[in-house]
Amino acid sequence: MRLISQAFLALLLALAVLVPADTALAVPPGGSFVDDDGSVHEGYIEAIRAEGITTGCNPPVNDHYCPDRNVTRGEMAAFLVRALGLTYDGGKDWFNDDNNSPFESSINKLAASGITQGCDSNSYCPTATVTREQMAAFLVRAYNMKGSTAGDPFTDDNGSIFEGEIEILRANGVTLGCNPPANSMFCPNQPVGRDQMASFIGRASGLTPLTPPPRVDVGDVDVHIYPGDNISSIASSHSEGTVFMIHGEFHGQQVSPRNYQVFIGDGAVMDGDNWAGSAFNSSAKGVQIINIEIKNYDSGDWSGAITGMGGDWLVESCNVHDNRTTGIWLNNGAPVVRNNNIHHNGRAGMSVLDSNGALIENNTIAYNNPDAAWDWGNYAAGLKIWNTEGTIIRGNWSHNNHAPGLWADGNNIDTLYENNTVEDNWANGIFHEISYDAVIRNNVIRRNGFGHDVWLWGGGIMISSSPNVEIYGNTLEGNANGIAMTRQNRGSGTYGEHTLANIHVYNNSVTDSGMTGIAKDYGGDEVYSAGNTFESNTYSGSSSWFWFNREVSWSQWNSYGNDD
Repeated sequence: MRLISQAFLALLLALAVLVPADTALAVPPGGSFVDDDGSVHEGYIEAIRAEGITTGCNPPVNDHYCPDRNVTRGEMAAFLVRALGLTYDGGKDWFNDDNNSPFESSINKLAASGITQGCDSNSYCPTATVTREQMAAFLVRAYNMKGSTAGDPFTDDNGSIFEGEIEILRANGVTLGCNPPANSMFCPNQPVGRDQMASFIGRASGLTPLTPPPRVDVGDVDVHIYPGDNISSIASSHSEGTVFMIHGEFHGQQVSPRNYQVFIGDGAVMDGDNWAGSAFNSSAKGVQIINIEIKNYDSGDWSGAITGMGGDWLVESCNVHDNRTTGIWLNNGAPVVRNNNIHHNGRAGMSVLDSNGALIENNTIAYNNPDAAWDWGNYAAGLKIWNTEGTIIRGNWSHNNHAPGLWADGNNIDTLYENNTVEDNWANGIFHEISYDAVIRNNVIRRNGFGHDVWLWGGGIMISSSPNVEIYGNTLEGNANGIAMTRQNRGSGTYGEHTLANIHVYNNSVTDSGMTGIAKDYGGDEVYSAGNTFESNTYSGSSSWFWFNREVSWSQWNSYGNDD
C-alpha cells in the first residue's frame, strides 16, 4: 500500500474539536490528538498513529489519545495486533473472560500467535493494568527479540520473573530505565501509561518519532479578516502562501484562493444563503481550509461548497453542512481531509477524484442526501472516490447517509479502508466497485444496506467487479447482507478488466447480516475458483451463504472449501 507523504505531518494545524460557531477559538498546537501537546512521547504517538497502530481513545471521533491513562491488557493486545499485522486467531475462543471485551478479536489473535498464554489457565484479564515488567515480556515475545541477559543493568528487578525479558528489552534499546539520567532502575511493577507505550512500541517497531505540526498563533497569521470585509478581494490581492485568519460571520462570499494560501477560522461562519455557488473554488494548489463552518451553498452538480481542483488541498476541522449538492469536492494531487463534520449535504458529503495519495481521516460523514433527492445508485454518497491511487480512508464515522457509506466507484487502486465505523447507511456500507487492489481491515460495520437488499446487494462490505482485495479483521453486525461480492459485465478500466478475482476474506466476524458470498450475472463458474477465498471467518445469528448463484447451507458452504 502507498502511504501518505510524511510532509503532510508537518502541516500548519490540526484542530480536532468542532465548537459552536459563536465561540471564539484559541488555536491549539498541532498533531493528530488534542490532549498530548507537550508530552515527551508525542513524537512516537504521532509515529504509531501514522502507522495505524493507534486510532485514539474516544471512538468514533478519535481526537484524543488519553496519554495519562494506564494501558490495559486488552489494549495491549490491540496495539500489538495492529503493529504486527496479525490476522490468524486459531479459529477458537481462547479465554473465558473476554467475551464482552471490545478487544476479544485482538486477544484471540495474540494467543494464536503464542505471544500470550493469558493470566491463568483460562483467563486473559483484559481489564487488568499492564505493568512495565509484563510489557517487557509482551514486547520481547512479540518482536522475537534476542540479546544478552548478562550485566544486570537495573537494581530493582532481581526478584521479577521477567528479569530476563527486561534485560533483553534494554539490550535492544527499547528501554533505558525509569529514573533518568541515572537509569539504574526499571520500575517493574509500575503501570504503563499509554504515552509510554507509544514510545516502547515505536522503538520496538523501528519507527522514527514524527514532529507534530507547530502552533498557529497570531504571530503566524499575515492578515485578519472581519465581518464586512470581502474575503475574495483580500485573498486575490495578497501573494501565494498568505495565512488569513477569518473572524465572524459572512454571507454570500465566494473565494478563489491562490496557491498555498491558508484560511483559518476563529469563530468563522460562511453562509451561502442558498444562492452563492461555492465558499472556496479554485484551481490553485496546496490551499488549506481550517476550522470554518460552511453552509447553505448552492454549488453545481459537479462541484462542492469547497471545490479544490489544483491538488494537494487540506480541509481540516471544518463543519460543512446543508449545502445543495456536495460538501467537499477535491481533485488531483494528494489532498488531506480530516477531523471534519460533513453532514446534511444535499447530494454527497465528500468526493475525491483523480488523486494520488489522498488521506481521508477522522471525519464524521452523516445524513447526506437526506431528502433522497439524488439517485443513491449513481450520484449520492457519504464519501465517493474515483480514479484515485493510494487513497487512505481511515478512522471515519460514516452514518445515516441515504446512499453508500464509503464508496470507491471506478478505477481506484491501492485503496486502504481501516478503522472506520460505518453505520445505518441506506445502501452498502463499504462499497468497492469497478476498481482494483484494496485492503479493507479492522472496520466496524453495522445496520447498512436495507434500502438495497435485493440479490446480493446491501452488503456491509460489498465488492463489485473488482480484483485483488484483502478483507480481514472487520466486525459486521445487523447489515442487510454480510461480505458480498458480485461479478457483472462492467468492461475494463485503467488497470485491466473489471472482474472478480483474488479476493481474500479472512478473520472477520459476521453477525445477523443476511448472506455472505458471491453472485454473478455474467461469465461462467470460474469466478468461484478464481482465487476468491473465505477463511477463518465467524458467523452468528441470522447469517447465511451464497455460492454458485444460490443460497447454500453451512455444510454446503464448507464443502466448497469456504471457512472449513
